Amino acid sequence: MITNVMVLAGWTFAILIVLMVLKVPISFALSISTLAGVILTAKLPVMVVAQRMFYGLDSFTLIAIPLFMLTGHIMAIGGVTRDLIALSNVFVGWMRGGLAYINVVSSMIFAGITGTASSDSSSIGGILIPTMVNKGYDKDFTVAVTATSSTIGIMIPPSIPLVLYGIAAGVSIGDLFLGGIIPGILVGAVLIGISAVISKKRNYPAERRYSFRESLHIVVKSVPALMTVIIIIGGITSGIFTPTEAAGIACAYTALLAIFYYKELSLRDIPGLIYKASLTMGIVALMISAATALGWFFTSQGIPQQIANALMSVTDNKYVILLLVNFLLLFVGMWMDLAPAVTLFTPILLPIVTAVGVEPLHFGIIMVVNLAIGLFTPPVGVCLFISCGIAKISIADVIKAFIPFFIGMLVVLALIVLVPPICTFLPSLL
Repeated sequence: MITNVMVLAGWTFAILIVLMVLKVPISFALSISTLAGVILTAKLPVMVVAQRMFYGLDSFTLIAIPLFMLTGHIMAIGGVTRDLIALSNVFVGWMRGGLAYINVVSSMIFAGITGTASSDSSSIGGILIPTMVNKGYDKDFTVAVTATSSTIGIMIPPSIPLVLYGIAAGVSIGDLFLGGIIPGILVGAVLIGISAVISKKRNYPAERRYSFRESLHIVVKSVPALMTVIIIIGGITSGIFTPTEAAGIACAYTALLAIFYYKELSLRDIPGLIYKASLTMGIVALMISAATALGWFFTSQGIPQQIANALMSVTDNKYVILLLVNFLLLFVGMWMDLAPAVTLFTPILLPIVTAVGVEPLHFGIIMVVNLAIGLFTPPVGVCLFISCGIAKISIADVIKAFIPFFIGMLVVLALIVLVPPICTFLPSLL
């Protein structure tokens, strides 16, 4: 039996890291390390692990996640994505390197509907990566733009990671959604700026400029798709419906658009899309439940408070502690999937940062932006793998192209950390 709390935490984390290095699926690694921790204490019944895993999924709000996933699948094959790309082309495609800007702007619009990064990479990337390569864009640059811009999907609402954080931290999901808008726009602006410099240097082509009549036609045609964003954000922030209800309405609305407006989706396709979303959600749900159990175990043993006390004994400087927390989250994002990372580390890190005066809402955005960077950094970067797979290029060949975008994201992260109103201004208005 281990009685020292920090030694217990060290052994539990060591078991988790060893299992991850051995490439044990993250959900099993989290579950086994939780079970090991419970056994090491010799104070808790083993059955509590299963109970806590079940408790981790016993939330009405979590139903929003598969519904947003299904919305993304519907958009990908229902014609909505193509219209969003055309709309982006009207506004930014006519500039040099226009397809890179279209990639970023499309991701920003797409983010306001699905709330996931992987669906953005696969749907937007599936269309734009081959197009960009065929028009003379370098593969490494194309993959870098696609993978990094896809991460905007978890900042601009509706964001699935922000839903998970809101549940774990007890923070209003509507406020978190509003808090993510300005950081998401900042990331988009920075990515466009970096793309502009590279496009000019490499002399990438511009797309044709649309006439006023053509532009008006594309904008009008895109209005029904854009209404999804208004329905989701407007409905949640006004209190008309909950995030889960918003996800259900968005799912039904996009399905109706795809069937009756775009006429590219039939009722026979719906079961297959539900099946795909269910498979993805099954994996995510198991990770969430396992991470919830491990997070509860650490909290029940007083580990977050012990870590907070240890840090405060070294320094009580808010920014030094935030710097350490950011380093930790960047490292975690490189190795762990986003959903379990949010679920596991929120109860551990939130008491530490709130002790030095950081608002829970502000920290939620900081956490999500940190972990978003992990989505395009090896070895576990989901968006990186998807984009490289579409472009048929190895990860080693694109790492250099990611450096400017990585630095740009770090600059935005630093601004978010140092200037809290970037995250809190819009929620404070309501």
